[in-house]
Amino acid sequence: MYVIKNALIVTMNPKQPIIPNGHIWIEDGRIVKVGAANEVGLPEGQYDSVDAGQMIALPGFISTHNHLYSAVVRSLPYGGPEEETGSTFISWMERFWFANLEDQVTEEQLYAGSLVNSLDNIRSGITTTTDTVEGPNALPGVLDAVDEAMQETGIRGFIGFETTGRLGEEIAQKGMQENIKFFEKSHQRKNNRVEGVFNVHTTFTCSTELLKETVNEARSRGARLIQMHCCDDYWHSFDTTRRFGKRAVKYLEDIGFLGPDVLLAHCSYIDELEDPAIFAKYNVKVAHNPESNAIFGFWPNMAGLVKAGVTVGLGLDGMTHSMFEIMRSSQMIHRIRYYNMTMWPDQQLLEMATIQGAKCLGMEKEIGSLEAGKKADITLLDNRSTVPVFEKNIYNHIVGSCDRADVSSVFIDGRLVYDKRQFTMIDEQAAREKCKAAALDLWKKNKWPTP
Repeated sequence: MYVIKNALIVTMNPKQPIIPNGHIWIEDGRIVKVGAANEVGLPEGQYDSVDAGQMIALPGFISTHNHLYSAVVRSLPYGGPEEETGSTFISWMERFWFANLEDQVTEEQLYAGSLVNSLDNIRSGITTTTDTVEGPNALPGVLDAVDEAMQETGIRGFIGFETTGRLGEEIAQKGMQENIKFFEKSHQRKNNRVEGVFNVHTTFTCSTELLKETVNEARSRGARLIQMHCCDDYWHSFDTTRRFGKRAVKYLEDIGFLGPDVLLAHCSYIDELEDPAIFAKYNVKVAHNPESNAIFGFWPNMAGLVKAGVTVGLGLDGMTHSMFEIMRSSQMIHRIRYYNMTMWPDQQLLEMATIQGAKCLGMEKEIGSLEAGKKADITLLDNRSTVPVFEKNIYNHIVGSCDRADVSSVFIDGRLVYDKRQFTMIDEQAAREKCKAAALDLWKKNKWPTP
């Protein structure tokens, strides 16, 4: 038994949203009680506890799209698109990202990058991430490597290999088998904290037959998720229009791809008039990655999707680590775009980072809010505010003022994996040294500058 005592609890449960002074009881990885201190009381007998009297307790953040291995390609000693005047996103992807990164990474680099990025996610208060694993020339075994990293750090995850047809049928089938093998392996484990799902790359790198095969394999096994990149660039719809006479989302509808188990990343350049209704019709979920999209010059627009009732979560895309930054970026992008300073209030952004993210993963009954019976995925923030923080301004404080430096402790599955800014399951410095060594190997292979 573990008790978080005297916290300002932000439950994200609409029936009991804010508890000014509350206790949370944790047992066997789940929340067994949450409520006001004078109502819940304390358990009898021995138990571990933390006095969170000056802290804020909230559900762990959920990243709905990630590429954890990309820690090995941060701060590259090569400008990428900046060194290719006039390049577009698709041309840069084909000339640079595919050739120098996706097609080069090894199993060891995938492991080392995922290890460090998982730690950075936890440090930001993220307890759950979906991971789209790349590296077609490292098959088979890439999902086992990422799984090992996630198991060591304690993060909750949903991982699948990014099946692609751009390198031919043999690689496509290797990717498919990678997803099938790991899905079956993960579902045989007693603790399914890291769960296999099915991933496929994009409409423009996969044949219609490969996309259909992916959904058939996933749905025949009852997989929780089918993940794919969709319309992060105009090229997705240019390509399907050229080949099939219809835009990307309409094409996906017509081939039977869409459904409530589909989580599409980005969707920055969908048909804003037609596609939100299609997504709503099939209960498709969307992973919104505002910061990474903006870095690459995109202007993502989720307004039509949200208005249509589509479930939208937030993702890091492997580019950055702070969900606080992601929430603020999304809010600013949309307020600037529509010249509306009241658009997307703070509570809505926090919902996208927690309970809406859980809905994107089909996990809203298990995570995303602090309620009795749910998994004990909890983030504790130090309250270093210059003003009183209480029920009326707590959402503004978290979204507008907090950052990863405020994250003090993190529970995942009821286990304290990050305690007073120290990782409890792993040597952080040793993990970072592994990542640096793996990054240098990749840089040398590409003949980039090294120290």
